[in-house]
Amino acid sequence: MNRREALEHFQKTYAEDVLNEKLHQAASLYEHRKELISSFIQSFQSICLQAHSAEVAKTRIGYITYSMRRTYLMDRNYNYVVEAYDKNWFFDPQPCYGIYDAGWAFSFLAELEDELNQLRKPYMNKIFQPDVERFVLQAAGEFHQYILKLAKDAIQQAVHLPEFKALKCEDDLEVRIGEYKGISEVVYSTAYGVLHDSTG
Repeated sequence: MNRREALEHFQKTYAEDVLNEKLHQAASLYEHRKELISSFIQSFQSICLQAHSAEVAKTRIGYITYSMRRTYLMDRNYNYVVEAYDKNWFFDPQPCYGIYDAGWAFSFLAELEDELNQLRKPYMNKIFQPDVERFVLQAAGEFHQYILKLAKDAIQQAVHLPEFKALKCEDDLEVRIGEYKGISEVVYSTAYGVLHDSTG
Protein backbone atom coordinates (compact mmCIF):
# COMPACT_ATOMS: atom_id res chain seq x y z
CA MET A 1 0.00 0.00 0.00
CA ASN A 2 1.57 3.30 -1.08
CA ARG A 3 0.99 6.62 0.71
CA ARG A 4 -1.91 7.72 -1.51
CA GLU A 5 -3.68 4.37 -1.05
CA ALA A 6 -3.02 4.52 2.69
CA LEU A 7 -4.57 7.99 2.92
CA GLU A 8 -7.65 6.90 0.95
CA HIS A 9 -8.03 3.78 3.08
CA PHE A 10 -7.60 5.75 6.31
CA GLN A 11 -10.16 8.35 5.28
CA LYS A 12 -12.79 5.85 4.13
CA THR A 13 -12.23 3.29 6.88
CA TYR A 14 -11.74 5.54 9.90
CA ALA A 15 -11.76 9.31 9.43
CA GLU A 16 -15.24 9.71 7.96
CA ASP A 17 -16.82 7.40 10.55
CA VAL A 18 -15.15 9.15 13.50
CA LEU A 19 -16.14 12.54 12.06
CA ASN A 20 -19.77 11.43 11.69
CA GLU A 21 -19.78 10.16 15.27
CA LYS A 22 -18.46 13.53 16.55
CA LEU A 23 -20.98 15.48 14.45
CA HIS A 24 -23.73 13.28 15.89
CA GLN A 25 -22.53 14.13 19.42
CA ALA A 26 -22.54 17.87 18.58
CA ALA A 27 -26.07 17.50 17.17
CA SER A 28 -27.21 15.80 20.39
CA LEU A 29 -25.82 18.69 22.44
CA TYR A 30 -27.52 21.18 20.15
CA GLU A 31 -30.89 19.56 20.86
CA HIS A 32 -30.64 20.96 24.40
CA ARG A 33 -29.81 24.45 23.25
CA LYS A 34 -31.52 26.65 25.83
CA GLU A 35 -28.29 27.21 27.77
CA LEU A 36 -26.30 27.51 24.53
CA ILE A 37 -28.64 30.26 23.32
CA SER A 38 -28.25 32.06 26.65
CA SER A 39 -24.44 32.01 26.33
CA PHE A 40 -24.61 33.34 22.76
CA ILE A 41 -26.97 36.15 23.82
CA GLN A 42 -24.55 37.13 26.61
CA SER A 43 -21.74 37.51 24.06
CA PHE A 44 -24.02 39.68 21.90
CA GLN A 45 -25.01 41.78 24.91
CA SER A 46 -21.35 42.25 25.78
CA ILE A 47 -20.32 43.49 22.31
CA CYS A 48 -23.32 45.84 22.27
CA LEU A 49 -22.25 47.34 25.60
CA GLN A 50 -18.71 47.82 24.29
CA ALA A 51 -19.92 49.36 21.05
CA HIS A 52 -22.25 51.70 22.95
CA SER A 53 -19.36 52.98 25.09
CA ALA A 54 -17.26 53.46 21.93
CA GLU A 55 -19.94 55.41 20.07
CA VAL A 56 -18.21 58.67 20.85
CA ALA A 57 -15.44 57.57 18.48
CA LYS A 58 -17.83 55.86 16.05
CA THR A 59 -20.70 57.59 14.38
CA ARG A 60 -22.83 54.47 13.93
CA ILE A 61 -22.39 50.70 14.06
CA GLY A 62 -22.56 49.07 10.64
CA TYR A 63 -21.53 45.46 11.28
CA ILE A 64 -21.37 42.98 14.13
CA THR A 65 -19.46 39.84 13.16
CA TYR A 66 -18.81 36.46 14.74
CA SER A 67 -15.71 34.90 13.19
CA MET A 68 -14.25 31.42 13.34
CA ARG A 69 -10.45 31.53 13.13
CA ARG A 70 -8.74 28.36 11.91
CA THR A 71 -5.44 29.48 13.47
CA TYR A 72 -7.23 29.49 16.84
CA LEU A 73 -8.66 26.02 16.20
CA MET A 74 -5.17 24.61 15.62
CA ASP A 75 -4.24 25.84 19.10
CA ARG A 76 -7.48 24.39 20.48
CA ASN A 77 -8.78 27.84 21.21
CA TYR A 78 -12.49 27.63 20.36
CA ASN A 79 -13.36 31.30 20.78
CA TYR A 80 -15.04 33.11 17.94
CA VAL A 81 -13.88 36.70 17.59
CA VAL A 82 -16.84 39.07 17.98
CA GLU A 83 -16.37 42.51 16.49
CA ALA A 84 -18.46 45.64 16.05
CA TYR A 85 -17.45 47.89 13.16
CA ASP A 86 -18.64 51.16 11.69
CA LYS A 87 -19.87 51.27 8.07
CA ASN A 88 -16.27 50.79 6.84
CA TRP A 89 -16.32 47.19 8.11
CA PHE A 90 -12.77 45.72 7.98
CA PHE A 91 -11.38 49.19 7.28
CA ASP A 92 -12.67 50.51 10.60
CA PRO A 93 -9.41 51.43 12.38
CA GLN A 94 -10.87 50.82 15.86
CA PRO A 95 -13.41 47.99 15.96
CA CYS A 96 -14.76 46.78 19.30
CA TYR A 97 -13.65 43.26 20.25
CA GLY A 98 -15.25 40.48 22.22
CA ILE A 99 -15.30 36.69 22.24
CA TYR A 100 -17.85 33.92 22.04
CA ASP A 101 -16.82 30.53 23.45
CA ALA A 102 -17.83 27.88 20.90
CA GLY A 103 -16.12 25.07 22.81
CA TRP A 104 -19.42 23.21 23.23
CA ALA A 105 -19.21 22.28 19.52
CA PHE A 106 -15.50 22.45 18.76
CA SER A 107 -14.33 20.30 21.68
CA PHE A 108 -15.50 17.40 19.46
CA LEU A 109 -12.98 18.59 16.87
CA ALA A 110 -10.18 18.05 19.41
CA GLU A 111 -11.53 14.56 20.15
CA LEU A 112 -11.61 13.86 16.41
CA GLU A 113 -7.96 14.87 16.06
CA ASP A 114 -6.84 12.82 19.07
CA GLU A 115 -8.65 9.69 17.91
CA LEU A 116 -7.39 9.97 14.33
CA ASN A 117 -3.82 10.43 15.53
CA GLN A 118 -4.15 7.09 17.35
CA LEU A 119 -5.77 5.39 14.35
CA ARG A 120 -3.05 6.52 11.92
CA LYS A 121 -0.28 4.71 13.83
CA PRO A 122 -0.83 1.23 12.31
CA TYR A 123 -0.21 2.73 8.86
CA MET A 124 3.53 2.59 9.56
CA ASN A 125 4.72 6.11 8.66
CA LYS A 126 2.49 6.47 5.62
CA ILE A 127 0.08 8.86 7.36
CA PHE A 128 1.48 11.77 9.35
CA GLN A 129 0.16 14.24 11.90
CA PRO A 130 -0.16 17.05 9.27
CA ASP A 131 -2.46 14.72 7.27
CA VAL A 132 -4.73 14.45 10.28
CA GLU A 133 -4.54 18.21 10.89
CA ARG A 134 -5.61 18.87 7.28
CA PHE A 135 -8.61 16.56 7.63
CA VAL A 136 -9.57 18.16 10.95
CA LEU A 137 -9.34 21.70 9.55
CA GLN A 138 -11.53 20.71 6.60
CA ALA A 139 -14.03 19.24 9.07
CA ALA A 140 -14.14 22.49 11.08
CA GLY A 141 -16.69 23.94 8.67
CA GLU A 142 -19.15 21.18 9.58
CA PHE A 143 -18.93 22.04 13.28
CA HIS A 144 -19.26 25.73 12.40
CA GLN A 145 -22.70 24.91 10.96
CA TYR A 146 -23.95 24.27 14.51
CA ILE A 147 -22.71 27.69 15.60
CA LEU A 148 -24.47 29.22 12.60
CA LYS A 149 -27.73 27.42 13.47
CA LEU A 150 -27.39 28.56 17.08
CA ALA A 151 -26.82 32.17 15.96
CA LYS A 152 -29.97 32.02 13.83
CA ASP A 153 -31.96 30.80 16.84
CA ALA A 154 -30.41 33.21 19.33
CA ILE A 155 -30.45 36.37 17.22
CA GLN A 156 -34.25 36.42 17.28
CA GLN A 157 -34.05 37.11 21.03
CA ALA A 158 -30.77 39.04 21.03
CA VAL A 159 -32.04 41.89 18.83
CA HIS A 160 -34.65 42.69 21.49
CA LEU A 161 -32.01 43.36 24.14
CA PRO A 162 -32.07 46.93 25.48
CA GLU A 163 -28.29 47.04 24.93
CA PHE A 164 -28.80 46.44 21.20
CA LYS A 165 -31.74 48.84 20.93
CA ALA A 166 -29.61 51.55 22.57
CA LEU A 167 -27.00 51.38 19.78
CA LYS A 168 -26.83 53.99 17.06
CA CYS A 169 -26.83 51.76 13.97
CA GLU A 170 -26.59 52.23 10.25
CA ASP A 171 -29.94 51.72 8.51
CA ASP A 172 -28.50 48.56 6.95
CA LEU A 173 -26.55 47.19 9.93
CA GLU A 174 -25.76 43.49 9.51
CA VAL A 175 -24.98 40.77 12.03
CA ARG A 176 -22.81 38.20 10.24
CA ILE A 177 -21.23 34.88 11.16
CA GLY A 178 -18.51 33.03 9.27
CA GLU A 179 -14.79 32.73 8.75
CA TYR A 180 -12.50 35.54 9.84
CA LYS A 181 -12.27 38.06 6.98
CA GLY A 182 -13.71 35.35 4.74
CA ILE A 183 -17.12 34.06 3.72
CA SER A 184 -19.83 34.93 6.22
CA GLU A 185 -23.60 34.75 6.34
CA VAL A 186 -26.00 37.52 7.37
CA VAL A 187 -28.25 36.37 10.22
CA TYR A 188 -29.80 39.76 10.91
CA SER A 189 -30.10 43.08 9.09
CA THR A 190 -31.81 46.21 10.40
CA ALA A 191 -33.11 46.68 6.85
CA TYR A 192 -34.85 43.29 6.77
CA GLY A 193 -35.08 42.05 10.36
CA VAL A 194 -34.28 38.42 11.22
CA LEU A 195 -33.48 36.87 7.86
CA HIS A 196 -33.60 33.19 8.67
CA ASP A 197 -34.68 30.75 11.26
CA SER A 198 -32.77 27.56 11.91
CA THR A 199 -35.61 25.38 10.64
CA GLY A 200 -35.38 26.91 7.16
